[in-house]
Amino acid sequence: MIVKTYITFRDFLNFNIKTSFPRIIIFSLILLLFLGLNFFNNENDSQEIFKFAVIWFPAIILFIIVRSYFRLKNAFYSNKKIQEEIIYTFTDEKVQTKGETFEGDFTWNTVFKVKELKDWFLIYQSKQTMNMLQKAKMDKEQISELRKIITENGVKAKLRKD
Repeated sequence: MIVKTYITFRDFLNFNIKTSFPRIIIFSLILLLFLGLNFFNNENDSQEIFKFAVIWFPAIILFIIVRSYFRLKNAFYSNKKIQEEIIYTFTDEKVQTKGETFEGDFTWNTVFKVKELKDWFLIYQSKQTMNMLQKAKMDKEQISELRKIITENGVKAKLRKD
C-alpha cells in the first residue's frame, strides 16, 4: 500500500495545538493556584490579589502561546525532511519512506508504538521520534489495511475502532 503525504506548517501547528492544549490548560491552572496561594500567604487583600491576577495571568498565558508558536515554527522549518512530500510504502514486513532528499525503511518489529488519532497515524520509532501520517491523505480502505498490517505485526498500538 502506498500513501503520499505532505505536511504544511499549518498542519504541524494544528497537530501540536490539539495535542498540547490539555497541558497548557493544566499548567495555567497550576500557575493560577500557585499565584493565589502565594498571595494568601502574604496576607494581601483580595482586591490587590485580583488586580495582580488580572494583569499577570493573561500575560503569562500569552507568553506561553507566543513562545510555543515560535518554538514550533523553528522546529518545523529547521527540519527540511518534514517539509517534503513523503511517500510511504507499507508492506507486511516493513515501512519504506521516500522523500525528495532521503530514502529509508524500517521493519515493523523495530516500531516502538503506533498511535491513531482522529486525523493522524503516529508511527513512533522511539519515544521521541515519529512519522506523522495524515489520514486525510488516505481513503477508508487504506486506513483499514494499515490497521490490519499493524495488528498482524503485533505492534504496540492504540487504534481507533471507526
